[in-house]
Amino acid sequence: MSAVDIPGLVAGIEKDAEEYLSTRPEATLTIGLTVRGERHIRALRAPGAEQAPLPGPDTIYEIGSVSKVFSTTVLAMLEAQGLIALDDPIGAHLPRELRLPEHIASITIEQLATHSSGLGSVGAIHQGLIDEELRGTEPPFGTYTHYLRYKKEHLYADLETAELTYPTGQGWTYSVIGMGTLGHILELVAGKPYEELLKETVCAPLGLADTGYTLSSEQQGRMMYAYDASGQPCPNWYHDVMLPQGGLRSTVNDLLTFVEANLAADAGGSTLSRAMRRAREQYFAVPGGFTMPDGSDVPDFVQGLGWRGLDHPEGLAWWHGGTTLFYLASAGVDDRAGVGIATVYSGRRALVERDELHALEREWFLRACQ
Repeated sequence: MSAVDIPGLVAGIEKDAEEYLSTRPEATLTIGLTVRGERHIRALRAPGAEQAPLPGPDTIYEIGSVSKVFSTTVLAMLEAQGLIALDDPIGAHLPRELRLPEHIASITIEQLATHSSGLGSVGAIHQGLIDEELRGTEPPFGTYTHYLRYKKEHLYADLETAELTYPTGQGWTYSVIGMGTLGHILELVAGKPYEELLKETVCAPLGLADTGYTLSSEQQGRMMYAYDASGQPCPNWYHDVMLPQGGLRSTVNDLLTFVEANLAADAGGSTLSRAMRRAREQYFAVPGGFTMPDGSDVPDFVQGLGWRGLDHPEGLAWWHGGTTLFYLASAGVDDRAGVGIATVYSGRRALVERDELHALEREWFLRACQ
């Protein structure tokens, strides 16, 4: 792509974004593109918005499952330090007193990181908490607390009784419990809480001051909220043991810095640089003839560690989306083109809209990669 194409690219994406927001009351969307080191950021809100302020590059959003590629970067860092290996069975790192069946204990770290473990989406106890909230048996806002109420003891119990949806390594299912287990194992092998580990290994070296889970008073003032039909701010999601798979908050500026660091990563560079490259290698592709257990479409991408490899005419570009109840986010890296993307969105129907907006985000990214 020549430099003269960039203004047209950005203008086209901005037009798409404005059209998308035109039917989403009180929604906000910030899009960041980095093209060979040059940043282009567009911050928008729905026309006629009264509660939602216009966001900025340092407005903080929940980023949902984009957290996973931060966690797999931490994994690659700990691997480089000799604390863990991709082919380690998870039983070697979880507490010895757990009564894990062999088909669970033998799942490898790599299989957790590539969603090929055979574990389902969530554990039985976690699903029970979700169902309880959906039935309305919890107090107001109960729908938003199941991640917070789900503790490591619940995770251990779910692993002890887990059944596989397909034989390990022979299929693909997006697994919240799998990535949550991976994040918890990272805590155990490092001997420190996940957020401390993340900040020490990734955020501090890259200067990501606004990426994490715990917010200062000043950061809370920069948090973007969605607004319901009555004009009230929608609540945030809170996490416990499942934090590493989807609980982080960040800004477009921080996400672009992370994306740019991935683009600049050199196999001969720092440990962090090598770890970022390590996470963006192909480790798994869905076997031919595999049928998704829930009947959904078979993935059209290959798996890195957390990252998804999107095929386009010039090769693979790496991408991941994130969703919570009221937020959407994405991050993408194309080394060949020197292009990256970061997006954050807030809206009262974000969870329902995720497939539509994520498809648009991927289209913007791949358009920039041409």
